[in-house]
Amino acid sequence: MQYVSRKAFVRGVIAGGALVAAPFVWRSGARGAEPTVLKLASIDTPISPNQTICERFAELVEKKTNGAIKLQIFAVGQLGTLQNIMSGLQTGIIDFATHTAGFLESFFPRVQLIDLPFLCRDVATAEKLLDGPIGQKLFDDMPAKGMLGLTWGHYGLRVVETTDRRVREPGDLAGLKIRVQPGAVFAASFKALGAIPVVLDISELYIALSQRTVGGFELPFVALLASKLYEVSKFVGVTNHVYNAMALIASKGKFEALDKSHQAAIREAAAELQPFWRKLIAEKTVEARAAVAEKGMTIDETDYEAFRKAMVPVYAEFRNNIGGDLLDEAIKMNG
Repeated sequence: MQYVSRKAFVRGVIAGGALVAAPFVWRSGARGAEPTVLKLASIDTPISPNQTICERFAELVEKKTNGAIKLQIFAVGQLGTLQNIMSGLQTGIIDFATHTAGFLESFFPRVQLIDLPFLCRDVATAEKLLDGPIGQKLFDDMPAKGMLGLTWGHYGLRVVETTDRRVREPGDLAGLKIRVQPGAVFAASFKALGAIPVVLDISELYIALSQRTVGGFELPFVALLASKLYEVSKFVGVTNHVYNAMALIASKGKFEALDKSHQAAIREAAAELQPFWRKLIAEKTVEARAAVAEKGMTIDETDYEAFRKAMVPVYAEFRNNIGGDLLDEAIKMNG
C-alpha cells in the first residue's frame, strides 16, 4: 500500500481526480484468458483499515476465481462523492463498494433502523441483529434498486468530535454546527440534542473544520485517524451512539452478468471476509483511540443514559419509514 500526505490527498479530492497513488490492483501470475477487472470503491483514505478490508476482499476474490476476476480499488474521492458511489452501483459504473448505512437510507428507507441511536446495547447484539433475519430483510430491499448486499461489516462505534468544546452531557452540544452524513436519522438525532446538523461529504470535512464552517462531527475513531481530522479538532466525547454498520454491496446488473461459478466464488469471499473485517476494526479502533490521544486530543467519557434518553423521540419519528414490526423486532432483540 502506498501512503499519501494529507495535502496531496485533499488536493486530489478537491480536483475530483485520482490520488497521487495509482488505484490498487491485485495481480497474479495466472495464465490464459485476460482476467475481468472490476471496480471496488472504498469510502475512506488509502491509510484506513477499510483499504485493508478491500484489499483482503480483492485477494479472496482473485484466489477463489483462480485469477479470472481482479478488483481495482479506488479510495474516497477517486470515483466522486460517497453519494456518487451509490449511484454508480445502480448504473454499473462501479461494481462493488463498501458503504456505511447512512448513505443507504435514501435508497432503502428501512436501513434507517440500524442508524437509530442506541438501538443495540453492545457490539455483539448489533452483529447478531445484522447476521440474522433483520439483516437479511434489509438486504432483500436492495435488488429492486439495482444492488445486492453481500455481507455486513463494521466501522466502529460512532463518537462525537469537536474543535472547541468538551462533550460529556447532551447539553454540551447545544447550538453546535455538527457535520453529519446524508441520512435523515443522523440529522434528527443531533437536532434532538439541540445541535445544528450540516450535511457534508467527508471529502469536504477537513476544510470545513479548518474554516469553522462546522465545529464538530461524529465519526468512529478509525475514520478520525485515517482522515487526519485530529489536526483540526481537539475533543472527543465517547458517546458510542451508533454501531456504524457497513455493507459490502455489488452492482446487481454487473454481478449477475458474471459466470455463475464466479458469482458463487465472490459470495464465498464475502462470507470469509466478514470475521476478518470485524476483528480488524475492533483492533484498529483501540489503536486509533490511543493514537489520537497521543496526538493531543482530549477524550471524555459521556453520560450514556442521558444521551440515550435525549434521543428517544427519534424512534417515533422514523417508525413509519422503517416499519413498526421491524422496529419492534429489533428492540425486542435488545430487551
